[in-house]
Amino acid sequence: MAGLSRPVPLQVEYNPNKRRISLNRIFQIPQMFRPAASIFFANTLGLVNLDRPAVGLTAIAGWFRFSRWRRMHPTARPADGKRRDRSWLYENVIAKENLGSMPIDFWEFGVFKGESLFWWLDHLSNSESRFVGFDTFTGLPEHWRATEPKGAFNVYGRIPETSDPRCSFQAGLFQDTLLPFINRHHFSRRLVIHLDADLFSSTLYVLTTLARHFKPGDIIFFDNFICSLDEFRAFEDWVKSFRVNYEVLGEVQEYIRVCIKIV
Repeated sequence: MAGLSRPVPLQVEYNPNKRRISLNRIFQIPQMFRPAASIFFANTLGLVNLDRPAVGLTAIAGWFRFSRWRRMHPTARPADGKRRDRSWLYENVIAKENLGSMPIDFWEFGVFKGESLFWWLDHLSNSESRFVGFDTFTGLPEHWRATEPKGAFNVYGRIPETSDPRCSFQAGLFQDTLLPFINRHHFSRRLVIHLDADLFSSTLYVLTTLARHFKPGDIIFFDNFICSLDEFRAFEDWVKSFRVNYEVLGEVQEYIRVCIKIV
């Protein structure tokens, strides 16, 4: 009819994060029932050691999250379709980020025999760059997986030898060596981190300890990113806890190795 305006349809903005939060709340017990639930579960589930199935379920959930993360962070595939190794990833990031023309700080966590650290020494010639390798050099401090138990990657305290004066090593647990090292370090150069620590605890410690020192443009390589209970879980917890903004610079071997840049 003339003179009557049409009703404006109600517009509802869809927020996928809100839906995710509401679904999470389903599994949270209301406050008033929590004391009774605590007693009940302690006297039932608490009588049984459910660590193994719990870890299994956590691993499955981790694979779900990793798969979704991978889907949300696609990378360009090589035009020739050939498989690429981590050397190609290193070279690609060096070229893309112009790392060969500037002094950088390259820190590797999990050195073993120094193969990847020496690769970077050989490919970056700037005399002002500094390279530091962090490792116990006595093997993993805790069990990682069936093929790599506690003590795996033990080189019996032998630190890799190099004549390059730009390179040094910090021997010991990251929890013992990293904080004293960064307390006497000036973060003026661009920081490139190579994480091959394998363990969740070690990877998370490095990321959280360095969190307040990271700046836009700093780069992090993950050598076993696909491990849903370890490097990926540490990365995910760190990003959420510190609200980190990043972009994916590249990956190889179907996201086993991934490189990100802080933005």
